[in-house]
Amino acid sequence: MSHIQPHILIIDDNRSVNRALSLVLQNDFHVSVTTSAKEGLEIARESHPFLAMVDLKMPEISGIAVLKEFKRVEPETKVIIMTAYGEIGVVVEAFKEGAVDFLTKPFDNRTLLENVRKLAALTTTAEESLQPGIKDIVGESPAMKYVWELVRRFAPPDIPVLLQGETGTGKELFAKLIHSMSLRSTGPFVPVDCSALPASLIESELFGYEKGAFTGAMNRKEGLFESANMGTLFLDEIGNLPLPIQAKLLRVTQDHSIIHLGSKGYEPIPLDIRIIAATNIDLKEASQRGEFRQDLYYRISAAMIRLPPLRERQGDIPGLVSHFLEQCNREFHKSGGITEDAMSLLNKYHWPGNIRELENVVRSAFLISDDVIRPCHLSRILIEKAVIAANFMNPDDSSLDIKTLRNAAAEEVERQAILQIMKTNPFINKTELAKLLRFDPKTLRNRLKKYGFNPD
Repeated sequence: MSHIQPHILIIDDNRSVNRALSLVLQNDFHVSVTTSAKEGLEIARESHPFLAMVDLKMPEISGIAVLKEFKRVEPETKVIIMTAYGEIGVVVEAFKEGAVDFLTKPFDNRTLLENVRKLAALTTTAEESLQPGIKDIVGESPAMKYVWELVRRFAPPDIPVLLQGETGTGKELFAKLIHSMSLRSTGPFVPVDCSALPASLIESELFGYEKGAFTGAMNRKEGLFESANMGTLFLDEIGNLPLPIQAKLLRVTQDHSIIHLGSKGYEPIPLDIRIIAATNIDLKEASQRGEFRQDLYYRISAAMIRLPPLRERQGDIPGLVSHFLEQCNREFHKSGGITEDAMSLLNKYHWPGNIRELENVVRSAFLISDDVIRPCHLSRILIEKAVIAANFMNPDDSSLDIKTLRNAAAEEVERQAILQIMKTNPFINKTELAKLLRFDPKTLRNRLKKYGFNPD
């Protein structure tokens, strides 16, 4: 059985470039070439290539315009923009329009072939390889759909990505997903929490050191940059790095090499890594205040993705709760759900801690419930949190539903009263309990069931 080669389309008005690219790629791929953008689009409509390599500057139309047209008529085709010019503004525009890579002429044949092979392999196995990452990211709100669009555009090209969002919005989860969707997916993913590194150890941990570099340096040690070689280094809370370390990081992004602490003379260690950074502060404002290097900010923010807080993700909470309940059911080997009233409480809350806070609340309520999560399992947690949050909120903010909180508070008081009576007199019967609470038997049975007690 003959092997069907993936199809690549090359569009460049320079015949010599077309010929050179064909020679590099023809053993591994079926290659079509044309000097006309119009003809190239016609070929694409007929043959549906997996990759189009498009020159940036052509007489009849620009490469960016061709890229936009590809995204309209052949959205599944990956596009690499080729140019003899490397202006950063053009690069960013190309990636925002959906390019997967940016090739600067003259190109290195071996590197080009290797990257295209990786891109072909990634395209073939994308659905299988991405399932573990995708299933952990839940949300169909407009805000999340926009994030997904940016992730799909920025993940394949080998450029720095800056994830900006509040604590608990899932920055590391998205960083892992971007890595898995990139050409570096087979390489290491090394996460670094910049806020957790002691100031005295940051430099040695990141850049490594030679034996005898300082007291206690008994052996040579590679740093986290080296650990991420051929893969992705994720710098979480990058805004916490001291300014001197920021200067060294800038040098790494420019030179693609590091120098160990204590090395004798200038002994750079070459690196091939991609940097994904994350922050919960506005780095642009921090750079304007002198708290973050402006040149480093521009270097790491070529592609920026803002992760929305949970309060801006209308409609995503039920899906997230269902996802967390499935995890709890698997982990604790029990089947649990949630009532509509309890879900209403979760939908009304402001969630300053975002997805991480929601997960913690669901897990706590799941563990104290017998079968399903009811308002009584949530009310105390959410009332305490909402009262604290209310002190910082605008009185006109409709996201704090006072009526809902008041009802939940009343239910919690009622539940505690029933619990106290039953603790004081464990042998009390339902008739006596109904009389004490001034409930009729049917109301008492409903209340017991609602608050998680056995109504029998």
